[in-house]
Amino acid sequence: MRHSFIVTTYNIDSYITRCLDSLRPCTRPGDEIIVVDDGSTDGTAERVEALLAAGGFGPEVTLRPILLGANTIGGVGIPGNIGMSAAEGEAVFFVDGDDWLEPDGFLACRRAFESSGADILLGNYMEYDEQAGQSRPPADARRWSGLAAAQDATARQRFALALIAVPWRKFYRRSFLQEHRLKFPEGNFFFEDNPFHWEVCQKAGSIAFLDRILCQHRINRPGQTMASTGQELGAFFTHYETIRSRLPAGDAGLQGAALDWLINNMAWHVTRLHPEARWPYANRAAEVLASCPADLWAGARQRFLTTSIGGMAEALRRGEIAAVVSAWNSDHLRRQISDLGNRLSTLQASVTTLQDDDKTQAARLDGLRQIAEFSALKALARGFAPDDQTETPA
Repeated sequence: MRHSFIVTTYNIDSYITRCLDSLRPCTRPGDEIIVVDDGSTDGTAERVEALLAAGGFGPEVTLRPILLGANTIGGVGIPGNIGMSAAEGEAVFFVDGDDWLEPDGFLACRRAFESSGADILLGNYMEYDEQAGQSRPPADARRWSGLAAAQDATARQRFALALIAVPWRKFYRRSFLQEHRLKFPEGNFFFEDNPFHWEVCQKAGSIAFLDRILCQHRINRPGQTMASTGQELGAFFTHYETIRSRLPAGDAGLQGAALDWLINNMAWHVTRLHPEARWPYANRAAEVLASCPADLWAGARQRFLTTSIGGMAEALRRGEIAAVVSAWNSDHLRRQISDLGNRLSTLQASVTTLQDDDKTQAARLDGLRQIAEFSALKALARGFAPDDQTETPA
C-alpha cells in the first residue's frame, strides 16, 4: 500500500530537519512525502526545499514541496486540505513539522493498518516537553486499557472518539476520505482537527487500533501556535456546534458523547484562560450550553454531577456569567498566592542552605585555625625540649 505523508510546516526551521530525517526509515517504494509550508518567514521553506532536494528517502519515493508563500488563516486546516488534495497514495498520514516519527512503532502501526482493511487506524504517541526536555504520555494514555472491551463497531467508534483528536496518530484510507468528502473545516480558528476527527470516526465503516508509540509530539516550544491560553479556546464552541450539526439527530449516544467532549474540554480550558479571555469565553459557553435540548442536558448533568466543571457548566447554562467569571478570577488569585507561597518556600530553603553552608565553612575555618595554633605551640615547645639542648663539654 502506497502512503502519502503530509507534513505541515510553519516557522519551524530549527525542527524540520529532525522531522524529515525521521521519515527516512518509515517510507517504502511508491510512497510520497508532501510538505505544505504555510508561509514561513524564518527560512523553513528554503530548508524544506534543500532537504527534499538532497533526497535519501529511499527508491521511488516522490518528494513534493508545496510552498504557499503567505500564511493562511486558522491552524492546520487549509494546509492539511491542500495536502489531501495533492495526495495520490492509497493511505494518508499527517505529520506535524516539529514532531518526529518513532520508526519501530510507526512501522508496526503501518503493517497493522495495511493488514486490517480498516478505514482508519489509531496509534499511540508521546508528548515531548521542550521546556522540561523529556517525554511523557498524553492525557488519554490510560484509556487504552479499555480497548479490549470495545468489541463491536459502536463500542470501537466510542473508544476512538474518547481518544485525543489529533490527526498525526491516524492512518486514513484515502478512498474513504474521498468517498465521504472529508476535510478539515477552514476558518479563522485553531483546533480544527476536532470536528474532522468526529466526522471521520462517525463515517468510518471499520476502525483499527494499535497501542504502539508512532511519534513524538513536541509541546511547550517557543512560538507554538497551539500553546493557546486566550481567545482561541472559544473555537471549541464553534467546533461543538459543527460536530452536533453533523450527528444523527436520533442518536442519543453520539449526541451525549459530543456534549461530554465539550464539557471535558472546558475543564481543561478554565485553568488556562487569560483574564481578558474569561468574559468572552463565558458568554460563548453560556450561549452554546443554553442551546442544548433539555433531555440532552439532563443526561450530561447526571454524568458530571459530582464534578466541579458540571456545576460550572450548569451555572453558565442558566446565564450566571458574572458569578462564574468571578469564581474563575478568585481561583486564579488563589493559584497565584499558592505559587507565590511555593516560591517563597523555595527561596527560604535556599537561604537556609546558604546559612548552613556559611556555618559549616566558619566551623571548618575555626578548626583549621585551632590546628594551626596547636602546631605553632608544638613547634615552640619543641625548641625547649631536652633532646634539642647542646651537650656541655667535660
